[in-house]
Amino acid sequence: MKQSRGVRKGGTRDSGLGTKDNRRRGQSPVPSPQSRSLVSLRPGQKLTLSFRSLNLDGAGVATAGSQRIAVPFALPGEEAIVEITRGGRRPEGKIVSLVRKSAHAAPPPCRHFGVCGGCQWQHLSYAAQLEHKTRLVRAHLEDALRDATLTVRDAVGAAPWEYRNRVQAAFALRQDKVVVGYYTLGDDLRVINVQECPIQHGDNVRLLRAARDVIVELGWPIYDRVTGRGLVRGVIGQVGMYSGEAMLVLCTSREVPDRMALVRGVRDRVLNLTSLLLSVQPAHTPELLGSVRLLWGRAYIEDDIAGLHLRLYATPAIPPNPRALPLWLDAITRGIGADGTQTVADAACEDGLVPLALASRVSKAIGIAPDREAMHRAWENARLNGITNCIFYTRAPAGVLARLRARGEHIDAVVVSPRGRPTAAEVFQEAVVSGARRAVCAGHSLTLLAQDLLAARAAGFRLIEVQPVDLLPQTSRIHCVATLERQ
Repeated sequence: MKQSRGVRKGGTRDSGLGTKDNRRRGQSPVPSPQSRSLVSLRPGQKLTLSFRSLNLDGAGVATAGSQRIAVPFALPGEEAIVEITRGGRRPEGKIVSLVRKSAHAAPPPCRHFGVCGGCQWQHLSYAAQLEHKTRLVRAHLEDALRDATLTVRDAVGAAPWEYRNRVQAAFALRQDKVVVGYYTLGDDLRVINVQECPIQHGDNVRLLRAARDVIVELGWPIYDRVTGRGLVRGVIGQVGMYSGEAMLVLCTSREVPDRMALVRGVRDRVLNLTSLLLSVQPAHTPELLGSVRLLWGRAYIEDDIAGLHLRLYATPAIPPNPRALPLWLDAITRGIGADGTQTVADAACEDGLVPLALASRVSKAIGIAPDREAMHRAWENARLNGITNCIFYTRAPAGVLARLRARGEHIDAVVVSPRGRPTAAEVFQEAVVSGARRAVCAGHSLTLLAQDLLAARAAGFRLIEVQPVDLLPQTSRIHCVATLERQ
């Protein structure tokens, strides 16, 4: 059987970063620090630690005296000899050798696990992942909201493998060889040459290989993130899990020298290609998407997601897990108390997904998009599905709600789904003035969700329950749907 990276024979697992047990023969056992009240931790120091929990970064957490030490790839229930890699107020360590293995440990199927920066929990059974995500949500929100009476439902999820319909990867040179893949753990300059990825749909991995082969054939120079020189930066792939359509976006620092050669090379290698685009990003930034131009086919692919037929563009507007999205949308529907009579406003509408999913369960669904392009895409998806009780706006959500109120529009419930920044407090305040009895926070980040819940509480809402939904299995990231009602 192939030995997984990050796992050593005899049940000893290192951190996946090349650490080994270098203890000299005859050295006395490493002492356990749990009985000490104060421990001074220094890099290079070795301790025997027992792990009881996981943190939001996915690392195992152990206590040494009064200090909590985070150790990547350690699991609750394990005991390990750990070398301290960082002291101070937030100490960290790496596993040197495993003394006791977790009963919930599982063999990671990916050869890149432990080196790749993408997944943290492939070595933890999926049932245990859901259990620990529930615990993380409860612990984080109880602390942030200072409320020990929260109702947190058990986390739910769908298929934990091959669930991603979207991939984003970087190009790099390794010993003069072109590679394409993900950044290594803790290093945003070194790229792994991805040969497999068990969380990606198989067509996405094939898109990466096709892009790499075409660039090698064309001989185009690879972009260097340190110097800012070179042409080819990365690639974005997206597939329709049910339609079979495929999109490839080549990301460069400037215009390519021969568009037709690129089109021919990709079309020869990707038989189900529907959309080929070029994204030119001249800025010295890790962001790949810049000015997007259509090279061949359509600017979008189509797929069936949560009972809707949707157009998916290069912009990442919809969470990349079509199989679990129905669970997320069901939690939102339950949160607003849908009974067919309400008017509901989605204050963070992305391509119309939430309003369109709610349309059959409410009287009217309003979507407030972040920009005009997103608004037009939402209208497009509404027409594609023959939905007529949705209406879409753009501009600041609080301002849109205020104008609707001035026109006599009554809002029964509001949905917010912040990305990158918390929802403006004015949105919750205006929702109260507009008559909303319920609010639903569909958070992509626990930190942002906690800020939204505090703002909603200040506006006059009371938290009823939180439903964690696992849209990103094998990672520590957690999506939640929090239901609130007017006090």
